[in-house]
Amino acid sequence: MTHPAPRFALPGTWARIPLHSEAATLSSIRKMTEQLTNRIDQFATLRAELRARFVRAADVAKSGGATDLFIGLELAPGMPLPAWIAVFPADYETTNFDTLGFGDFSKALDLASGPAPERGSKVEDDLAAPTPIHAVRHAWRRTTDVVEGEIERTFEFIEADYWIVAAEPNRLALITFSSALAEYEDEMLELFDAVMSTVRWPAGDVVTS
Repeated sequence: MTHPAPRFALPGTWARIPLHSEAATLSSIRKMTEQLTNRIDQFATLRAELRARFVRAADVAKSGGATDLFIGLELAPGMPLPAWIAVFPADYETTNFDTLGFGDFSKALDLASGPAPERGSKVEDDLAAPTPIHAVRHAWRRTTDVVEGEIERTFEFIEADYWIVAAEPNRLALITFSSALAEYEDEMLELFDAVMSTVRWPAGDVVTS
């Protein structure tokens, strides 16, 4: 039993990869790779390689419990945006906030009808919507070795996890951002924060799987 996923606005051009079914995932990836290569025949090999990479990324996200994967294409025309967003709904009732290191997070719901906490505090109300949403961000860098043919390359990524919670009814989700533009860490975190400032999470109808 799950609630509808949180919604947010994305700057520039992004592709949404739904993960609720393999058919929907493969169809979205196929359309995206065709768009990226303009369906030009000479790019058939590249198109196949891109499909394989995106399928692997979708499989990893889905195995972790994600319901949607968003892939950044362009921030503006001619300005590539190597970034990814994965949305992971979570069970509020069974989540151990102390284990996650967010012992005060569950108190966010008690603040829903009260004054917003001071900016910079562990629980922030910067994402207030008609139904207040509270968030905690954890950001870090990681490196990944990627083998392309006989060449192995090391890439550094900037990543950020946003745990968000809303009340009436209680809902919890993890939204994970990742970008290969680690050298622009401050700018990317500002971009991620800007996206999160647009989050809206209507309670909607409960979906039973």
